[in-house]
Amino acid sequence: MLTVNSPFLNIPAQMDRKQAVFLDGICHAVQISHLSYTRLCKSLTSISGSPDCNDFSHVFLDAWAFIDAADRFRFLWQQQPKPSLLAQSGQDDSALSGLQDIRNVRNVAAHIAQKIDQIVSLNSSVLGEISWVTLLSEKPLRIKTHFIRPGVVFSNMSAQFAMPKGEINFTNGSGAISIVAGKYTANLSEAHDALRRLVSNAEINLAVYFHEFSNAQRLPANILGCAELDTGGM
Repeated sequence: MLTVNSPFLNIPAQMDRKQAVFLDGICHAVQISHLSYTRLCKSLTSISGSPDCNDFSHVFLDAWAFIDAADRFRFLWQQQPKPSLLAQSGQDDSALSGLQDIRNVRNVAAHIAQKIDQIVSLNSSVLGEISWVTLLSEKPLRIKTHFIRPGVVFSNMSAQFAMPKGEINFTNGSGAISIVAGKYTANLSEAHDALRRLVSNAEINLAVYFHEFSNAQRLPANILGCAELDTGGM
């Protein structure tokens, strides 16, 4: 989602330190959410072609990583010191409000022990339930719908196949990904699209603002340190 020339990856050294840290936090949230979402799509496409798979840990790892990062993005965006830096007033309100469902499902996962009675009464899964569609072929158009209900299953289990309406944005072969946690549902594919729109608009606004720092140095980032330990010749 972010290119090497993205303003998020080229923050001027003269920028206010607090604002720079907010932008850096948003950058990390974008990178983690995009990585986890694209990897999730790839895994779901693989599962579609291998229906005998019965270990879905990697799927829910990426699903919840995306949810956590997207919610962190939303919170950092709302709390930043200078909101006009990323968006004009009202410019991205609809995209940002679309992330509220992400917040709702995250709250269930973050407070599993407190929400356990709700989960039991709804006969739900502790990890949540995922549904999605996978593109089998474009011509003729063939789409396969799925759901995963992880963990123990009691009697009278119910689950919902993905039944998308309108345009589907397929990533690595899959799309229309939703997760149900407790009484809440979040569409991860729509959230990813919302993040993409927000980031695209923010990069335009930041590029204009950073123009006045065009000759300034950029803050260094992503430093790796390593050293060999002295084991005393053991």
